[in-house]
Amino acid sequence: MEPSSLTMFAPDFREAMKYKKSGNAYVILLEKGDGIIEALTRFCAKEKIKAGSLSGIGGVAKIDVAYYDIRDRKYHARVLDKPPYEVVSLKGNVSMSEGKLKIHAHIVLSDSEFRAFGGHLNEASVFPMCEIIFTPLKAKLHRKKDAETGLMFLDL
Repeated sequence: MEPSSLTMFAPDFREAMKYKKSGNAYVILLEKGDGIIEALTRFCAKEKIKAGSLSGIGGVAKIDVAYYDIRDRKYHARVLDKPPYEVVSLKGNVSMSEGKLKIHAHIVLSDSEFRAFGGHLNEASVFPMCEIIFTPLKAKLHRKKDAETGLMFLDL
């Protein structure tokens, strides 16, 4: 599975994002045009975070979402670009995978017909905003490939 092209999702790339530390967690506000995965990756790099948990709500205009078919051991991706989509739930974690920071997130969306759908989040362009609560973890989390499924599991 290849990551989505950033230019496809966030042509109005912003260097700064808004966030505030609150106790052990961060409150992050992503704005129009921000790529969720790209912005979270930049945030973790800036704050030197290598493990964490995230939860969010908001809206997106364009999204690259995928489903992993366990039978053929492949992700099947689909780009959805007929907004508005409301982010009903965004959940995920941060770990290291093959020496790189990995944002692993799943998303549930609803559309104007009140239908809900979702899957593995490759990337999404925020519209109008996305509010995320991010909690860093002290544990060192790494992923390794599971031979049976082909997926990268947390190595605990």
